[in-house]
Amino acid sequence: MGRNLLDRLMPGERRPPARVAEAPVRAARERARELLTRAATRLDGLYALLESDDGRDAALLADLLAEDLDTAAAVLGWREKRSLTLERAEGGLLPPPETLAAFAGLAEARLAALGQALARRRDRDWALPEDRFQARALWRARAVLLVGVVVLSAAILLGEAMAKRTRQFAAAVALERQRREAAAALADIAGLAQAAKAATGRSLIDITGSNCSLCGCDGRDLRNAPEGDICVRKWHAALERIGQAAAAGPGRLARLARDPWGSPYLLNENEGESADFPFEPDTIATAGQNGLAGDADDIVLAVPLAGQGR
Repeated sequence: MGRNLLDRLMPGERRPPARVAEAPVRAARERARELLTRAATRLDGLYALLESDDGRDAALLADLLAEDLDTAAAVLGWREKRSLTLERAEGGLLPPPETLAAFAGLAEARLAALGQALARRRDRDWALPEDRFQARALWRARAVLLVGVVVLSAAILLGEAMAKRTRQFAAAVALERQRREAAAALADIAGLAQAAKAATGRSLIDITGSNCSLCGCDGRDLRNAPEGDICVRKWHAALERIGQAAAAGPGRLARLARDPWGSPYLLNENEGESADFPFEPDTIATAGQNGLAGDADDIVLAVPLAGQGR
């Protein structure tokens, strides 16, 4: 994080200026940091050379790595048990891969120990007033970031909730429009059926040639049923015969081929079907939004009996 941004997070406070007396500490800290950074890069390179079986270059890089780590230890005043330069020299000019691998492991452990030593000295005798300022600024930056994440998360959740409610409202409006369209179509079909009865003086059973065009259409989803489906074929046949009897145009019949959800309409020709109940009205229905005939979301309309409305 840039110094300028951290400074902006500390209104009313100024970053402590560098003092001449702090120059040796700053130089030692920077020198130790540079040595350890370079040593980490060289250690990665040493492992890569070992994997590629490049023993000559690996040995040269091990020499440089040992020098960097020993120099960093001297800068840090770290009391090492054994010089890595000496450790490396005892391995020979071109040591075998296993010797170099063992040295790499030793160097990795030394690098970690020196990194901890640098952190301890920065917290103690190498600590600067600027460090405390930067620590407070970083704490404040993390707090600001956390608050931003919380606010952003809340905004996302609120947006999702509002979008969900909007979708639900839009779906409810669409469903209500579809149900109105279906009810209007049912009324139109009922009007055609009544006109067909009046024009022919016959019941729908005689006009369509079926006493139950909807039979066999329950228990399955009728939405977007193919043209060859039995329920689609039975409805289209009934509608065509009713339309011929009522002298309805093809455009009007085409609009009544399926309900707003893609299902065929369901006609039950009841009038005159039974001698015991000769005045049972015919019904025309839609399977509704779920496409299943016979459940609660169906819309059912009775067709006036023959002779009514004349």
